[in-house]
Amino acid sequence: MSAENAYTIWFSDPRGTDIDVVGGKGANLGKLAAAEFPVPPGFVVATAAYDAHIAPIRQAIEGLLGDADYGDAEQLERIVAEIRQLIIDEQMPAEVATAVAAEYAELGDVYVAVRSSGTAEDLDGASFAGLHDTYLDIKGGTEVLEAIKKDWASLWTARAVAYRKSGGFTAFPSIAVVVQTMVPSQVSGVMFTGNPVNEATDEIMVNASWGLGEAVVQGITTPDEYILRHKRFDLAQKTLGSKEVEVVRNPETGLGTVQRDVDSVRRDEFTLTDDQVCELAKIGAGIQDLYEGFPQDIEWGYTDGTFYTLQARPVTGVDFSWDSDVTSSVQGNDDLEAVPYDNIWSRVFPEEMWTGAISPLMFSWRCWGLNQCHSVGVHAFGYPAQDHTTRRLWRYHKGVSYYNVEADRHRIKESVPPQLRPGMLHKVPTAYHEECLEAPFDWGRYLDMFRKVETERPDMGFNWWRYLDRDFINGAEYREATRPRTQAERAEMSDEELKKHLADVIRLEVASYDPPWNGLLWYMGEAMGWLGWICFNWYTGDRDAIFVDLVTGTRRPNIVGEESHAAWELANMIGRSPELRSLLEIYPDERFFDFLDQCIDGPAFRAKYEEYVAKRGHRGHPDRDIYFDRRADNVLVDLIPLQGMLDEPDPRPKELETRARLEHTIKHVHDNLADQEGGTWKAQIFDTLIDFIHRSLEYRDNEREVMDWSTYNIKICFEEVGRRCVERGGLREMKECYFLTMEELYDVLAGQENKRLTRAKIDSRRVHFDEINTGRRDPAPFLQSSRPAAIDEPEIEGEGVFAGKPTSAGRITGTARVVHELSQIGRVQRGDILVVHATDPGWMPVFSRIKGIILESGGLISHGAIIAREFGLPGAQLPGARRLIPDGATITVNGDTGVIQIHEGDDLEQIERELAELEEQARAAQAEAANQQFKVSIF
Repeated sequence: MSAENAYTIWFSDPRGTDIDVVGGKGANLGKLAAAEFPVPPGFVVATAAYDAHIAPIRQAIEGLLGDADYGDAEQLERIVAEIRQLIIDEQMPAEVATAVAAEYAELGDVYVAVRSSGTAEDLDGASFAGLHDTYLDIKGGTEVLEAIKKDWASLWTARAVAYRKSGGFTAFPSIAVVVQTMVPSQVSGVMFTGNPVNEATDEIMVNASWGLGEAVVQGITTPDEYILRHKRFDLAQKTLGSKEVEVVRNPETGLGTVQRDVDSVRRDEFTLTDDQVCELAKIGAGIQDLYEGFPQDIEWGYTDGTFYTLQARPVTGVDFSWDSDVTSSVQGNDDLEAVPYDNIWSRVFPEEMWTGAISPLMFSWRCWGLNQCHSVGVHAFGYPAQDHTTRRLWRYHKGVSYYNVEADRHRIKESVPPQLRPGMLHKVPTAYHEECLEAPFDWGRYLDMFRKVETERPDMGFNWWRYLDRDFINGAEYREATRPRTQAERAEMSDEELKKHLADVIRLEVASYDPPWNGLLWYMGEAMGWLGWICFNWYTGDRDAIFVDLVTGTRRPNIVGEESHAAWELANMIGRSPELRSLLEIYPDERFFDFLDQCIDGPAFRAKYEEYVAKRGHRGHPDRDIYFDRRADNVLVDLIPLQGMLDEPDPRPKELETRARLEHTIKHVHDNLADQEGGTWKAQIFDTLIDFIHRSLEYRDNEREVMDWSTYNIKICFEEVGRRCVERGGLREMKECYFLTMEELYDVLAGQENKRLTRAKIDSRRVHFDEINTGRRDPAPFLQSSRPAAIDEPEIEGEGVFAGKPTSAGRITGTARVVHELSQIGRVQRGDILVVHATDPGWMPVFSRIKGIILESGGLISHGAIIAREFGLPGAQLPGARRLIPDGATITVNGDTGVIQIHEGDDLEQIERELAELEEQARAAQAEAANQQFKVSIF
């Protein structure tokens, strides 16, 4: 810039993006103009002009500020009013006034908007939106100069001064002023390229009203609202606003603006057509791309068929985490007809089979695999309309996964017999229950389903567990192909070899999903439902909880039992050795192994433990996600639970006792059915169902072991990718790899990532993951329009009485021990009732200590419910239990009814009275249920 125009800078000037010179708003307009977006022409009165103007009065301003008490609102207002008056009264330097007048004349003596542009304004961390003044429809050189002085003065309002103070902006402030050709907008408003209401980065929100945009910006009217999806720019939702008033140029003076009422006809009209709002959204998306993919808050105007960009700033104060990028990393039909904007997403199904916090990395490949096996299954079972190609099935939201309610709704109506539908209704909101129960059913198609599967895909049918055992659990070829690679093997692979190996192992693991996914989801679901129907309709005995009793315990040894006994043997070795016990008490961490060989029994324990890890090193994690350490990664995975098992009895006798009780129950029901008319075939049907169900229950846990085998290899290979990204400067630490999708991580590996956006994604997603993992936040049961929806919130009647869902028979009173994560397992004392979100194999050691369990998620064949039944522990499921039940409270859990009671004290007589009252309530509930169809939670 030459000396004579040092105080003014055109938007198109190369220095028009220097924030220190033109302020935040000016810099953004300069950047937009340089990128050829439709920005009305204009210039910026630089910060140097303001600095020159206040130079004679700066000392006086600083003196006034030195006396300010920011806690005294009245005093602060008096001080800043005096500062503003000093600025208004001060004569503008002649060189500044001359430069402004010259540039305004070059614009053509047109109407202009005069807006503030603070040096800390419209930035990522602080927008200063609405704190400084804007003057519209200004015309004439003198009027422009007056408006500029008023803008300068607006830097010193009480709200602006207080905002700077609270935001830590301690430097003496400066300000630039934007002078921009006025667009006589017929329609105007604000566009957010990331939805600030629901924090969805795949949505564009447009607010539009008649006249100038001040009516929308100042919130004096209710605009039309449009929601569009990114990329395809399809209109997802539009809402007609009331648009009571509009801001227009003052028709009497020809200067400035006035508000006026909008006539009733235009109030009832949308301001933009669908095509117009789509055109506008494309401009917004382009601006977002210009700003490295970060959502932008854009003011716009429309006149004579053209959209104009008036301002752009980052959207601030919104917790964006780009979850939609995680969702879209998995295939699925996103058409609005397939997945309407108000589609309901549920946590029910994910909580049954995929508990705990979920990382974006795990979601991006595991959900891909779930889609693949689901697709194979629905085609094999003859229901192709339930494929992921007809509607997206999975959604990622703030650290957890959600499942499309429509998928469950259609499955119940199309492929679940009417007799079994009550047991599936928990998967859909109550508003759909009547529709699901009354939907017509094609029995021919249903029966043909079994013929089709047994003929074409027997590995997913009645003998699914045999194929799983042969091809995967005991499949030598599969085990070798998917075995966890050593550190040396991983290091030797090139980037492309490592990526190819991961792709191959993921593909192989996904193939192992087909038998258990479909054998459990379809066949097991049918078998559990029909068993419940038999118990309700055929069984004539006097045992009320017969269904739960029939699925309590295992008929044969399984991997879970073997691992539980192996862990007990390790704990028993320590417990019987005074030296080892003392060493563990002194060093309850990695140092235990450092000093182990100094103990007489140390070498023998080390050998046994190394054998244990060699066989089971890929297990021990608390939840399914690959983020969590396995025992091969961290000895604390075992040492923490071992400390609580030192004096535990051998679990085998209790296991055998439970098994004997189960066999007695099975014989009891068999004999009851056989003694009836037509009893031979009834008993045969029962025998077939009960054998299949227990085979399925047994292999439901067995299949997890082989899945954990290949998943551990996937985990450590992704960590190798993460380590390479750290070495190359793409990540700060290896664990950050878990908060990117597979493709996002590979972009970092290749150095092709958007660094700022990648950093924002990692930081935000990690916070959400940690909130779920530590129990600080419970995921919403339902989502709708990308927001938590208050659908079917559990009704709780009576103070301290909670109506949960029964998962394991029996009733017990004891101390509630609320545990948020596996690392807190040491807090659990013998005889406690464990209150936990969900459990997985890593929680196994705690079951020998507790005498009851309350789960927040899952169902009858969730891990926690199955193991509780094997150990004979009463249990129930209650959403939000960790919040609702105080740690250390005395509670009673009735595993037959699901009722949980919090007692006010330890008075046993009072507790007995309370329990008697609950029993009466339970009997009344049972009497009412006798008139209804049998209901059972399949998962």
